[in-house]
Amino acid sequence: MRNIGLLVGIAVAGLLLATLLFSGGEKVPEMAPDFSLESLDGETVTLSELRGNVVVIDFWATWCSPCLRSFPSLHAVVDRHQDRGVILLLVSLDKTAKRARDYLVENGYPTENVLWESLDAARDVKALFGVVGIPRTFVIDRDGFIQHSGHPGRLSDADLLEWL
Repeated sequence: MRNIGLLVGIAVAGLLLATLLFSGGEKVPEMAPDFSLESLDGETVTLSELRGNVVVIDFWATWCSPCLRSFPSLHAVVDRHQDRGVILLLVSLDKTAKRARDYLVENGYPTENVLWESLDAARDVKALFGVVGIPRTFVIDRDGFIQHSGHPGRLSDADLLEWL
């Protein structure tokens, strides 16, 4: 019996090693969880319906200072590639839609790409993506796989070009 357990352990270790060797030691991309949320403009947005585009999803809130500091650079990077099929979705974790809308309008940002159906619905999407703290940005490739996850201020043109 001990020999069987040892053989199984060796086989599992071999499979793990082979997976690392053949994947170049990189993490294999995961399929982005699908969700639907209403935008501030009342349109329902479903992630899977955006396949074929590169989708940048940013989790943010008006009460989050780092979120607001990273907003200009995130929008600028996405805007430079919008004509190549890059879409920005902003999931607001504000308590009210009014609060998010007021901030966006006062600062000249569009509202049609801001998702807020309710705070509970936004939190559910946040949980689907495993977001613990904000700001947090994901890049979903044209096939629906998560290719990047991190602080929005670290998303560069080079990062997006990799998936265009």
